[in-house]
Amino acid sequence: MDFTIHQLRCFLAVARELHFGRAAARLHLSPSALSEQVAALERRVSRPLFDRSPRGVELTDHGRELLPLARRAVESMDEAVEWGRGEAAEPCVRIGLMVASTEFRAIMADAARHIPEVRWQVRHLGFTGCHEALARGEVDCAFVVGTEEGPLPGFESLPLWEEDCLLVLSTQHRLAGRDSVTLAEIADETFVAVEGGTHARWFASVAAEGRAPHLLPVARNFEEILEMCAAGQGVNIAGRSAETTYAHPGVRFVPIVDAPRVTTYLSVRQGRRPVALERFVRLCALDGTEAQA
Repeated sequence: MDFTIHQLRCFLAVARELHFGRAAARLHLSPSALSEQVAALERRVSRPLFDRSPRGVELTDHGRELLPLARRAVESMDEAVEWGRGEAAEPCVRIGLMVASTEFRAIMADAARHIPEVRWQVRHLGFTGCHEALARGEVDCAFVVGTEEGPLPGFESLPLWEEDCLLVLSTQHRLAGRDSVTLAEIADETFVAVEGGTHARWFASVAAEGRAPHLLPVARNFEEILEMCAAGQGVNIAGRSAETTYAHPGVRFVPIVDAPRVTTYLSVRQGRRPVALERFVRLCALDGTEAQA
């Protein structure tokens, strides 16, 4: 019999919520991906763990027997991971990044200067993978950009800096020569978006008169979005720092005068943190305060 800690985490989330949709949101997985993990666990243990019916989800007797064992296994694994990091001769902090920015680069320069004993790893996660990577323990923290950041269960979100929004469009677009645009002027545009539809909230601010924005979900990261915009397939919305960080041939950035500002958050899992990560969180909080000043 062989099953994974991730499968046990999925089982515990469903056992707590007794709802696959809410449990999937807690783990930042799709409901189908969560169902597959639980089904795989049930096959591995050769026992049904949940009764699924139109009335809801309930633990079976086997599920109730597994519950305390799964909790102890996950807690022991978390303790072992923390112990391994704490004893490492060279502490490492793995940082997830949604999009690059000049502010992020300034923070990393400060971190290298003030916490030189730490080995830093930066992993570009794109628009859809940040909280999932955090939940799976693939990164220790993540820089996440959004118009709002609700209190996600199991995470802490530290707001760092805000910035105005820009319209990303082809240099051949009808609005490319403008000094600025309004939301009303771009409400009928096609917005190049990431695959999977999970980033629709980013474009909610451009909805007009109850109409949802028209999304073209074909990209996996911001570089692909830029290529599509340059080709005239649609437009995009980005923070002001993108004009410097992501300069691209064939693309122009035009300020949107009435768009809500976007905020960059540092997201971390709740609970005790290794010393190196805690020092980095405090440095980010200080730099974020200075960036807002």
